[in-house]
Amino acid sequence: MLDRTSAALRQLKHAYKQVETIAALITSKNPKFSHIAANRPVQGLVVTREPFHTANAPFQKEMQPNTDTPVTVCSVAELEHLVALRDPSVSQLLGERLADPLASTYSLDIAFRGRNLARNAILDAGWDSYPWKWHADLCRGAAADPRVA
Repeated sequence: MLDRTSAALRQLKHAYKQVETIAALITSKNPKFSHIAANRPVQGLVVTREPFHTANAPFQKEMQPNTDTPVTVCSVAELEHLVALRDPSVSQLLGERLADPLASTYSLDIAFRGRNLARNAILDAGWDSYPWKWHADLCRGAAADPRVA
């Protein structure tokens, strides 16, 4: 178990360093990042496959490198919610979360409570491409047809 924990912490540390490197390239107006406005606040997201509920807690952050760029660890599911956010904007939500010393230590999913989330069109299109979608639609149509017993 210790090996897995050490590996996870190593991966998070590497991700923090990557965020800091990219943020520095953006602010220094590196040509490879010229499409990103260098005068705007930058926040890093480290995305994990599975939820890591305590990753933003102070006792976890202490084990990560100090960065000039604020970093939030979130799961891929939380990222899916983030891209479906309707109101407020992603930058506003992340900014509000960052400004709150307590909320910024929680999982990102807490910030979505009471927020307006849209359907994720990319996920919906992917789901709709599977064969079982056709079968589900067929069954739904049959169930709605009063002639089918």
